[in-house]
Amino acid sequence: MHIYFRGSGLQRLRLASGLALMAFAATHFANHAVGLVSLEAMHRVQELRTAITRSWPVSIILLLALITHVALGLYKLSRRETWRMPIWEALQIGIGLSIPFLLFPHIVNTRVAHAVFGANDIYLYELVRLWPDSAILQSTLLVLVWLHGCIGIHYWLRLSDSYSRFAPFLLAVALLLPVLALSGFAVAGMRATYIMSDPSAFAALKARTNWPNAHDAAAMATLRDIVRWGFGLLAATALGIAFLRYRRETAKRGPVRISYLDGPAVDLTPGMTLLEISRSAGIPHASLCGGRGRCSTCRVRIEKGLESLPAPDAVEATTLSAIDAPSNVRLACQIHPTAPLTIAIVSRPGVHSPIHTEFSEIKEVVAAHIRADIGGSAIEFASSDPAEVEAWLLRQSQHAAKVRDVERWGYRLRGARMDYVGERAVGTCVYERDTRLISVFMFPETDSAPVAIRGQRNRYSALSWRDETGTICCSVSQVTVEVLEHLAEAWEEAASMSTDSGEPVNLEPTRHCDE
Repeated sequence: MHIYFRGSGLQRLRLASGLALMAFAATHFANHAVGLVSLEAMHRVQELRTAITRSWPVSIILLLALITHVALGLYKLSRRETWRMPIWEALQIGIGLSIPFLLFPHIVNTRVAHAVFGANDIYLYELVRLWPDSAILQSTLLVLVWLHGCIGIHYWLRLSDSYSRFAPFLLAVALLLPVLALSGFAVAGMRATYIMSDPSAFAALKARTNWPNAHDAAAMATLRDIVRWGFGLLAATALGIAFLRYRRETAKRGPVRISYLDGPAVDLTPGMTLLEISRSAGIPHASLCGGRGRCSTCRVRIEKGLESLPAPDAVEATTLSAIDAPSNVRLACQIHPTAPLTIAIVSRPGVHSPIHTEFSEIKEVVAAHIRADIGGSAIEFASSDPAEVEAWLLRQSQHAAKVRDVERWGYRLRGARMDYVGERAVGTCVYERDTRLISVFMFPETDSAPVAIRGQRNRYSALSWRDETGTICCSVSQVTVEVLEHLAEAWEEAASMSTDSGEPVNLEPTRHCDE
């Protein structure tokens, strides 16, 4: 399953509802931007847009999307076990709680006024009602809705490497659209105020739009108060449930000790996920997807206590399968420890950027490559013959790793060496690409093999893959990650060609880890 579609059914439903609402907001804001042209152009675009958005099928979709998104947001809020979280997630929650207090009254003034009170809520009608008295509140609502949606989409899309190619364009759109929308709103608002300074024009507008009378206006004011207080009550209930659940768990269960390898040991109340435990204790723990079980960056290696954990559910199992994780690697955001554990955090956030991740395995393999390259010991056995290199590695390590001839793809085999990654002796073959040496560490498939490495450290790139023999190949060089991905693909093609020529192998598809 693609990384964008991982997660539970509720997570996917919340994502789909959010995307539907964001699409509506984008078209609405684009309509605002047309105000820079003229009021007439705004009205023409509005007629085209509302012909779609106010049709019954789309109206039902948007209503269900709004109810679903708000309800699932409050549900998730009520399930929180800790308020330690990244800044972006706290901002997302804060904005999400603020939007309904401004949005629901706006819906009353527009859609409800049109459907219940018969108001013809054309742009001129709304501009006269909003400008200038409510202009700041309405502009704030626009910014909050757009910011909330953009944060959510960014932290969803960044899970895939392909996002980086489109990110500059999307950033330009994300910045330009609200600026144009606010500018169009301001220009059109001032034009409307000037036009309505003529009493006869204002009277004609009231007649044309069926302007709410005093009774209808009072009823709409009451509805605005009801939706504000109603959502406030729901939000307070969600927060109250979260607090009561925490108190109940505290009273019912004793503390559980979580020991971090090369780190502290903490005693915390059961009920939290392991990721929440790390955050509440102030221990750096990466999570690109925000604890939704999609990205695998929060994964941990269970050193002791694995038997106390239940088997992975469907969400966790899908993600672990995507990265070929061994049995003692689990997702910290999906497990709720109820017994003591000793764990090793595989991924920790970097210090300079909230989205950079620094993998402990990357440190080890990059350090080994640099040590050999700078020390002049990158090649112990020089040969460009894969069979000779294989035989030498077998004599040194007793591990029958396959060495592939990938010269036709631009990677020249230079030889091999025995290296040490951490405390493990690892057979390593060495290739050359554009004068850069590439170390390919070849680990036997064990629970301690680094199966899901992909990233950079100190200008060095690292990428791991599992070959057809079960060997975990981890490549390191000063080339880009994309070059290493090409090497992995060439490795697989070379293996496939060996199969076609009669060499017996059991080929499995190459998998890459989306981090």
